[in-house]
Amino acid sequence: MKIDERARVSQAEFNALYEQHVLFLRRKGGKRIALNMKRAERLDFSSKFLMTADMTGALLDGSKFIRANLSEANLFGASLINCDLRYATLKKTDLRGARLRSANLSEAILDFADFREGTLLNKSNGGALVNAFADDGRSLMERAMFRNVQAKGAKFSRSIAAGTDLTNANFENARMNGADFVGSTLKKVNFTGANLSNCNFCGANLQGAILVGAVLDGALFHDADLTTTVVGRDALLKADVRNARLPRGLDALEQSIQDIIRAHSQWVLSLGASGAQANLSAVDLRDVDLSGTDFSAANFQTAMLFDSKLVDCCFTMADLTACNAMGADLTDADCKGTNLKGAMLQRVRLTNADCSPMKIMAGLSSIDWPTNFIDVDLTEADLRNGKFQGANFTQAVMRGADLRGANLRKAVLVDADLTDTDLRDADLAGADMRGAIGVKR
Repeated sequence: MKIDERARVSQAEFNALYEQHVLFLRRKGGKRIALNMKRAERLDFSSKFLMTADMTGALLDGSKFIRANLSEANLFGASLINCDLRYATLKKTDLRGARLRSANLSEAILDFADFREGTLLNKSNGGALVNAFADDGRSLMERAMFRNVQAKGAKFSRSIAAGTDLTNANFENARMNGADFVGSTLKKVNFTGANLSNCNFCGANLQGAILVGAVLDGALFHDADLTTTVVGRDALLKADVRNARLPRGLDALEQSIQDIIRAHSQWVLSLGASGAQANLSAVDLRDVDLSGTDFSAANFQTAMLFDSKLVDCCFTMADLTACNAMGADLTDADCKGTNLKGAMLQRVRLTNADCSPMKIMAGLSSIDWPTNFIDVDLTEADLRNGKFQGANFTQAVMRGADLRGANLRKAVLVDADLTDTDLRDADLAGADMRGAIGVKR
């Protein structure tokens, strides 16, 4: 059977089949949807309950599945090129050998879905079994979008294509051995416990990614950016990290951290006349206790501060751009005018922290220099009673953050994600919340 000979299903025909499928799911008779080997391009399946549907080998190119539930459906060998699967649920869905070129799966739930190899065979005119799509049976994903997907325990062995955008995806305990991540965007991806053996990460951006407990045997990280990646030092011993950008360990510094702090303190007190400004950019400071230290105007760009103890530290006008301070404790910290743009601050504690504007003298007058939280991830952060007046949270992700009692007067929250954020007793007078989503008070 040739592809163009397959029976075509119209939107009206699908709607009729769907009514029967709903009855089937409710155990009131009806019949399971069977679109196997059918043509159903450019149809709208959005928000439909398609659990256990049979779409084996179906041509679904250009169709919409926004918020559809396809749990345990059979999409083996299906063609989903240019499909819109945003917010769809595909738990335990069989996607072996599926074609997902340019498909958008952003925000989809893919827990325990199967994206491994799978070859769909059809009988030729001569009766011989041939590959229906004339490819190698891999789930083809060139230019696919996987931003913010939830894919715990999913099976992706060899199927991920180079250049894929997987920003902020969750692949805990997923099987991805042999996947091709060359040049892919893997910022803030959670690979905890995943099997990444023999994967190719050459040239990939892994800023803020978590690889704790991941299997990295034989993995290639040539030219990859691992500066803010959370990964055990011993785990990389079995991987090839030639020319990769790695955070510098304390043993690689020319001075001890204590000497650097002393020189910086002298630099601050002398207004730059003596001592030396601390430059701890791309330094691995995870799990260290630096509480009470004055780091005013210090450089922490892309530094690793994962789970560090920074209670009562002073970071006024410091540069923490793109640093990884996930889980760090900054209780009572002074962060006036601090630049935190693009930082990873999931689960950080900024309780009672002062992130109000820094006053800078300009001639005979002064200007307010706000704290910069642009594009920062503050998921589940503890920000109770913090001073954030005038702070810039444009495009910040603050899902599940605790902002009870916080001062957010005149703060900029344009396009911020405030889903499940606790804003009880927070002061939002004059705050700019244009485009903010998930606002609750």
